[in-house]
Amino acid sequence: MNPLIALDFDGVICDSVDECLITAHNAYHQIQGRPQWIDSLAALDPGLIDRFRKLRHLAANAADFWLVYDLAAATGNAVAPTSFKALRKEHRVRMNSFEPLFFQARLKLRSAGLTEWLALHRPYPEFQEGWDQLRAHFPVYLVTTKDRASIDQFNRHWQLGFGEQHLWTKERGLNKAHAVAAIAEQTGRKPEDILFVDDHPEHLAAVATTGARCYWAAWGYLGVYGPAPAEDSPFTPIAKLSDLLAHLPIID
Repeated sequence: MNPLIALDFDGVICDSVDECLITAHNAYHQIQGRPQWIDSLAALDPGLIDRFRKLRHLAANAADFWLVYDLAAATGNAVAPTSFKALRKEHRVRMNSFEPLFFQARLKLRSAGLTEWLALHRPYPEFQEGWDQLRAHFPVYLVTTKDRASIDQFNRHWQLGFGEQHLWTKERGLNKAHAVAAIAEQTGRKPEDILFVDDHPEHLAAVATTGARCYWAAWGYLGVYGPAPAEDSPFTPIAKLSDLLAHLPIID
């Protein structure tokens, strides 16, 4: 039985930093009680944009965008992952209230103009290099905290070719480690037969506990905007998706 590949979406397949900033801005000001609806980056201060991009790698889910935006709006100073985790605990109630507003703001933005919304995203060239070859020879699953409606749009628009049963989105209510374990059980594989690719160290660390083989996407948010993982990181870095081929059975 061939190994199975599981990919994150944001930071591996898609660069969505601009859309996430606009959506976070709209939801953030709504929860603050002073709505400031925008639909493009042109309405934002360039300094805020730059600070948000540099902090984007810290966000592991939608709730985290409240904290990322709050930090970017305040000072945008570099924040260590340990400090970010402490701030999560401090602001957990506010962040939990923010999460549904974030998805509501995304839906409103997407509904207002699908073409314009799609244009706020781009597929990574590093993902495209090797994608067709990998999906032609190995089963590929998507494991993401992004909402299913958005994923469906990209699956069609970019012709990614994911089957419906291979989409594990936030609606399944599982964290990434549980999702990978469930996929292994569902497909009759051992977790060690799954190659998982993500750009976020927290997700990699969680999935690694299942026994899956974990690879850090060096082209994602952390690699571009944040500090690279420590040299002794247990996760194998890959510079492009085709690098996975070196860790898979030889294909014709």
